[in-house]
Amino acid sequence: MKAIFTDFIQKAPNYKKFDGNSEAIHIFENILSDDDNIIAMIDISEAGKPALCACLSQVESYYLSLSSPIFDLTDNFTKQALGTMVRVILEPFGYLTKSQKDIPKSFNAQFVTSAMTYAKTGPATLKVVRRIEKI
Repeated sequence: MKAIFTDFIQKAPNYKKFDGNSEAIHIFENILSDDDNIIAMIDISEAGKPALCACLSQVESYYLSLSSPIFDLTDNFTKQALGTMVRVILEPFGYLTKSQKDIPKSFNAQFVTSAMTYAKTGPATLKVVRRIEKI
């Protein structure tokens, strides 16, 4: 089963202040946990880049669309929470943190400057299945 927001709070209790935060929940459930984004995070991890790069533009666009954001991407603690969300989402696929790297300039990140890279080094309870089918 894919990770849900309560898994994030349970696995990282130091971010309990975000429990019930509608913006944090939206980012976790609607952006980071989107199947296409999970696949993209795994793919970009395999290329040695920070997983968050795969959907960082979506996260930052959402943040910029808010008139008075309460999940503040200018705050370091909040940015660390965002990275921890990615970790909780990728763990069931066997992807564990490897090292922190700068976000490549080509991603035009406005708020996040570095994030974790991941490698498939842990046990997995989920897998991505891809196939080509005749239409």
